[in-house]
Amino acid sequence: MSTSFPDDVDPNLSTSLHPSSELAEISLLRSHIYNLYSQLVRSPIESAGKVPFGWEQESLQVLKASRDTLELDLDGLEELVITHRETLPEEMQKNYRELFGDDERDLGIPIEEEVGQAIPVGTKNEIKRIYDYFGYRPFEYGGRSADHLSVELGFMKVISLREALSDRESAFSYAMVQRDFLERHMLRWFPSAADQVMETRHDDFYPRLFEKLATFLVQDAKWRRESVDKLKAA
Repeated sequence: MSTSFPDDVDPNLSTSLHPSSELAEISLLRSHIYNLYSQLVRSPIESAGKVPFGWEQESLQVLKASRDTLELDLDGLEELVITHRETLPEEMQKNYRELFGDDERDLGIPIEEEVGQAIPVGTKNEIKRIYDYFGYRPFEYGGRSADHLSVELGFMKVISLREALSDRESAFSYAMVQRDFLERHMLRWFPSAADQVMETRHDDFYPRLFEKLATFLVQDAKWRRESVDKLKAA
């Protein structure tokens, strides 16, 4: 999956077409937050040697400059990025294997949606159809599945960014997609997986990461639901 924005769309393009400048700025910021989380949860085994140095710099700069724009709990995100950057790859890979297994289906803690509890078979195919419809084709899946956490977060990154750069009709459509994807997919399985990771107290990185991400997704889903009404009236 792309670690930078130009592969999807230039984040420096004007947001002036968006019906609400405030919501456009927020969605642009959210795309950077999703970019950071998507890369932090990516398998360090699969991504070894594939992630360019400094992948996080642009998103961190935007986060520092704009964090007051969004009333979400973002404390600790930069520290997680720094920990991720400074931890030896071998240690990160070891911790990931012990939590999620070599093929991410070995253990009880899911990092793929369809592996989660009470998730219907066929969910992965539904997700693929959504990706195809919106032209989201992260060819860098590698060994990952379409319902892998990092791939789903990457989808949210792309759709948030497209919303920020869209006109009224498209912006509303992208906002609805985000709302539905969060509620029908991410929030249906990830909070439970996050609880399992936190309960392990396995290391200093993954439990903190999953706790922060779970909080962010719940808060972002609430903001997204409320902001859809603002877009309707814009």
